[in-house]
This record gives sequence, structure tokens and C-alpha cells, in this order.
Amino acid sequence: MANTDSSSASSSTSVLLGVDLGTNHIRLGTIDRSGKVLAFRREHYPEGSLADARSLANQLVSAVSQMIEEQAVTAPVAAVGVAFPGQVHQLTQRAVSVPNLPDLSKLDLQRELADKFGVPVYFDNNANAAAFAEMNCGIARGVNDFLYLHIGSKVSAGMVLGGKLQRGKSGLAGDVGQMNIYAEHLGGFVRLESMASAENIVRRTRDRLQRDRTSSLSRLGAMGGFSYDDIIEQAHRGDDLARLMLQRTASFISLALADVISLLNLEMIAVGGAPAGRALLVATIAEESRQRASAAAFEDCRIVAAEIGAEATVIGAALLAGGK
Repeated sequence: MANTDSSSASSSTSVLLGVDLGTNHIRLGTIDRSGKVLAFRREHYPEGSLADARSLANQLVSAVSQMIEEQAVTAPVAAVGVAFPGQVHQLTQRAVSVPNLPDLSKLDLQRELADKFGVPVYFDNNANAAAFAEMNCGIARGVNDFLYLHIGSKVSAGMVLGGKLQRGKSGLAGDVGQMNIYAEHLGGFVRLESMASAENIVRRTRDRLQRDRTSSLSRLGAMGGFSYDDIIEQAHRGDDLARLMLQRTASFISLALADVISLLNLEMIAVGGAPAGRALLVATIAEESRQRASAAAFEDCRIVAAEIGAEATVIGAALLAGGK
């Protein structure tokens, strides 16, 4: 449950501020209480802002401060929600594990922001925030039991059961990237995240290019490298290797999701992450999950591309902060 303050959150003219703290940039947006995006932008981290936890915290404070000042011209910000690409302990509101960013666990950043800006501040992980956005204004409206799969620097999930976001005892639920899957070509079990996170999709593709240099990705590699978004773009352009690597990624994901479907009898799985890549993953995830999951449970479950784009986490973080 989000931290709320009736004196500041009840104003019908106020807005909510959502922040998506990514591994390469910060997304920020102001949101009305229906989830409509009023302003949205993405900022790359300035040089040195990722040097240590304090530098990253200062950058976050600076970005939030600037957007609050800009927003004050039209309406005050009533609450701030921040989503992290890692685990957030709900009782302490501390980011306890944020891969690829400085360790923030020693900082009481939530209290620091609340004290500085004088409004309620709420922290959660990015998968939970995106799931909450889809639940309130996206493809999962009216769906009581679903899972939002986030594919990015981490592979994680936001889980809704009985119409409520489920976080587990301390808020650490949903870390599907840590589930073990059997990778036949490796001859053993590995973490899903080691095969299906954005960074590891790029790594696997680079390894494959050592044997297959006909792909357009070879040219990009020779020019300095390529990203997960580049793989997705080339797949849309018909590059066979790029398509193959995404299909294999979807196969790895299905190894974990099939068991989740059988266990929880979900109504929907919404595949998130890079918007352009979602549709390329859905068909294979669905087909291979069908082969592995309980037949009856699978028939109950729709596997679809998430509806809201890059602003999903910002929307969800803001709505959670506002106590929706």
C-alpha cells in the first residue's frame, strides 16, 4: 500500500510524479489520477552520476526537483513514486538489490526525498509498477489474476492475484529471473536471467556471430557493437539470426512460465520490456508454454503483449504513490 497524506494527496488539481530509474537513463513523468500522462521525458545519466550511491542519489533528487519545479506552474505534485530495476524491501522502502547500478541499500533515499519535497514518496520495483499500470489503464483492466513479465536489465515479474498486487512477505516476490531452467546446449541448469535479460540476449547473439557472419548484426558489431533494441529492429527487418535469437529467448522464458501457469492458474501473462520486441516473443512463449504447462491451466491463460509503452513504469510508480 502506498504511503499517503490526505492533506496533500486529496486535491483534485494536483498531479502525481513517477520515476523509472533505469540502468542507462531516468524516465520521469507527471500523471493525473486516471493514469493519463501529462508530461514525459527520458534523461541520460550525466557523466559521473553513476560513480557511487551518493552520486546516483543526487542525480535522482536533481531530476525530481527539476520536474516538480516545472510542474508547479500548472498544478502541484501530490506524491512521488520511484521504480527501481531490482528488489525493493517494502517494510524499509530501501532498494536492496539493483544490478548494474551503485548499491543504494545503505541510503534511506525514500525518507530523504520525502523530507526534501514534503510529499509522500513510494518505492517499488519496475515490474510491479508496470503491472499496476497495465492493471489500471492497460491490457489487464478487469483481470484479477495475471502476471506482467518484464524483460530488461533483469527478468522480473509483477504478479496480481485476486485483483491485488502481490509482493510476498518483504516485497521481494516476482524475481523469476532467478528461477532455474534447463539449457540443453549447456547440459545443465542455469538462471533464466543468464539467458533472457537484455544484456545476456546481446551476449548470446555475439557468441552466435562467431559462427554465423551473414547477419546484418555482423556489420553493427564491426561498427562498435549492438544493443538489444538493435536485435529487435533487425528481427523486424527480417534478419534470420535476430529472429532466431529472440525465438530462443522466448523458449527459455517458457521453461519458467509454464510452471507458473500450472501453479497459479493465471488468466493472463502480459509480456513487457522493450515495446517493439514484445510481439516477437509472445507467439513462441505461448506455443512452448502450451507444450509444458497443465493443459487445463493453459487454456485459461492468455499470453499477450503488454499494451502500455515505455511510460508504463512511470505511470505505475506514480499511481502507487498516489494510493490508487
